[in-house]
Amino acid sequence: MSKVKNFYAGSNSSIGFYSLYDEALKDLETLYILKGGPGTGKSSFMKKVGSAVAQAGYNIEVLHCSSDNKSIDGIIIPALKIGFVDGTAPHIVDPKYPGVVDKIINLGDYRDDTKLKQHREEIVQLTDEISDCFREAYQKFADAKKVHLKKEEIYIEAMDFNKADEITQHLMEKIFERTADPGKNNKSRKIFFGAATPEGPVNYIDNITEDVAKRYIIKGRSGSGKSTLMKRIAKKAESMDLNVETYYCAFDPNSVDMIIIPSLDVAVLDGTAPHVIDATRANDEIIDMFELCIDKTVEVERREEIKELESRYKHIMRLGTASLQKAKDLHDRLEAYYIAAMDFAAIDRRQEELLEEIFAATRQP
Repeated sequence: MSKVKNFYAGSNSSIGFYSLYDEALKDLETLYILKGGPGTGKSSFMKKVGSAVAQAGYNIEVLHCSSDNKSIDGIIIPALKIGFVDGTAPHIVDPKYPGVVDKIINLGDYRDDTKLKQHREEIVQLTDEISDCFREAYQKFADAKKVHLKKEEIYIEAMDFNKADEITQHLMEKIFERTADPGKNNKSRKIFFGAATPEGPVNYIDNITEDVAKRYIIKGRSGSGKSTLMKRIAKKAESMDLNVETYYCAFDPNSVDMIIIPSLDVAVLDGTAPHVIDATRANDEIIDMFELCIDKTVEVERREEIKELESRYKHIMRLGTASLQKAKDLHDRLEAYYIAAMDFAAIDRRQEELLEEIFAATRQP
């Protein structure tokens, strides 16, 4: 039975739209890049291809869209080293090796632009308003990050970094106590397990780690060293020539929220909000950096300050999410003009031809 893994390769972050598409798509032997405006059916095209490939027994990886919870931005078929990706803004993907690796599928070829010209002013206005909404969202996320850093500073002042170092060293000893085959048919990658979306934070941690035997779930407050701990473990694994999957924080791409070392069947992940993960499996192990490394009197002495910062952070994040939702609503209205101008029957025929090409190639001796 085929398996589906869910990821994000792009994120609406505190530093704007952040892309890891080059990382997600590397090492593919064939990459189909879908072009065309909004509403041209790129997501539907890829969903249909993914469904057909999965029904044929192949595992697939789905790259979800951070700006539309119902859309996808890409499909990867690891066994065939084939991928499909939406190559339009904000995650612009252009061919690096045209005709050899990268192939353009322009769904705009199936569009009647004479129908769009009747709504030129509305289309231009909606497009500009959508851009304004994303700018507003990214500004709010940047403002929220500043508040978050102030809260971090409070806990950093109460941190026992020597104790944090001891915990990290002990955890590394446990993780690396047995040897592993560096290869094990895996590869290092950098990607997101979640994203800030119009419906709020979304993550696929349980899906991504469903086959991982051991999960170390790191708890703690802001500034308690969770990301630093994971970065050190990842660096140690890489120094041993082990492949590492690094999952960056969708809100702050400079931080790490999870690492997986496939050859050791180990995941180390941040289990705190907005992606709360608790010990739900037999081999899950909680490591609470707050309990182990922080002087807890800080939450008594600075209680009101912490409470005010938490409240302000949540309020600003809600405003940012509202801007993403407004952008999504406007995008839906924009798409309607393009949908009315599309020949989807012709697109379906192109999709069937493409699937036949893919499956014919797999049948070759």
